[in-house]
Amino acid sequence: MNKFTLPIFLLSLISLSSCLKEKTSPVECGTIISYEVEIRPIIESSCKTGLGGGTGCHDAWIDDYSQIKTQLISGNWQNEVLIEKTMPLIPNEFDIDSLTEDEIQTMKCWIDQGYPEN
Repeated sequence: MNKFTLPIFLLSLISLSSCLKEKTSPVECGTIISYEVEIRPIIESSCKTGLGGGTGCHDAWIDDYSQIKTQLISGNWQNEVLIEKTMPLIPNEFDIDSLTEDEIQTMKCWIDQGYPEN
């Protein structure tokens, strides 16, 4: 084995693993994420209790895109949903589950795309 074999092997392995990682990504961020088709259903199923404001995940404003946009602009949304993962609050008395990894990735992509109201 010459001195170039090991470095070439390691480089190949790293390259292959990064390719595999990309292919197993749950959501392709190159795809335009739709607020109405993908994001709003996530919000409704993971946050809305249907019991009125103050009874879960801010039912008073969760259907209002402008209110969500305000939270996104301030960074509160990203902090609570993506970083601290405190929204939805788990455990809760409303049988709301935490977001799945696919839902989190979809949300990240939508935010990276400028959170369009589409």
